[in-house]
Amino acid sequence: MNLGHAMLDTVLITGSAKRGGAAIARVVHDRGYRVIVHSRKSSEQEARLLMAELNVKRADSACLWIEDLSEQMLTLPDFTNLVGVVANASEYRNSDLSSPSALLMEDLRTHLLGHLEIIKHCKDVLIKRQGAIVAICDIHTERPNKNYLSYNISKGALHMAVKALAAELAPDVRVNAVSPGALEWPIAHSIDTARQQEILASIPLQRVGTFEELAKAVCFLLFDATYTTGATLMVDGGRSSFLA
Repeated sequence: MNLGHAMLDTVLITGSAKRGGAAIARVVHDRGYRVIVHSRKSSEQEARLLMAELNVKRADSACLWIEDLSEQMLTLPDFTNLVGVVANASEYRNSDLSSPSALLMEDLRTHLLGHLEIIKHCKDVLIKRQGAIVAICDIHTERPNKNYLSYNISKGALHMAVKALAAELAPDVRVNAVSPGALEWPIAHSIDTARQQEILASIPLQRVGTFEELAKAVCFLLFDATYTTGATLMVDGGRSSFLA
């Protein structure tokens, strides 16, 4: 399947069915780009709704790619006219040394290996179009959260991949990262009030961020920061600068 468009530059955002990924897709779309909405099968309904929303705003400006990046074999379409990749797809779940090793491998495929396969597949067109890659990392790759072992390891590996790819793909493709802190509280994984207050007390700006603020930072690195590569932009209200 060819996902390109003859008239519009295209950006792929992995894991863009909801939350931060959907916000990134909307802001990229508002900048006039065609968007590839990616999700795994379990989020297909939300992804289809987002695709329809964007196509109502501008005809034939969004398409859908359903693929679980944790799978060992990916079916990759022809990404024609691709000028940007946002490596956002993520899995956030508890793990420690007693967790099955298969969980670590799944997280490595979701966060790192699947994205590397996509970038390898898209490399030539990104070089030709002088494109950009932005990976969504996490402030906790520097100061890991307890009980999220496989998440910390795999996100940390993605963060290192940003630096390695920035060197490998220069000068043709810029590669950067955004590391968000606490954003809008997740509804499905409720955080009790005491923990919310503890987190807020550690943020100099005294509030959580919005998904739109994350999306604007991503767009800055994708489109505007034309002399920046191998960098990490912290979107965390100053929290990472003051964590003990």
